[in-house]
Amino acid sequence: MIHLTAQFCAKMGKEDALYQLLTAILAPTRNEKGCIRYCLFQDQSDSRKFLFQEQFSDKNAFDSHCKETHFTDLIANLNGLLEEEPKITFYNAIEA
Repeated sequence: MIHLTAQFCAKMGKEDALYQLLTAILAPTRNEKGCIRYCLFQDQSDSRKFLFQEQFSDKNAFDSHCKETHFTDLIANLNGLLEEEPKITFYNAIEA
């Protein structure tokens, strides 16, 4: 199982444009084979900050996601919208 978060921070005044790009990939990603969870959140105190929580069945499913047109289009259209590079963090599940 692959668990990760992806954090994005929009430049001042670019929040709406980033919101549109990020929300556009929710439905197609959720329909991908191997996608278990794909949720987008917006920071309550800073509307420029967004967070994806993602879960894929395995590395192949995640790698396939990264090659999908909706994902590559997103990456191509981020230019000029972000304050900094996205922060991607992978996690190991802890079973108790």
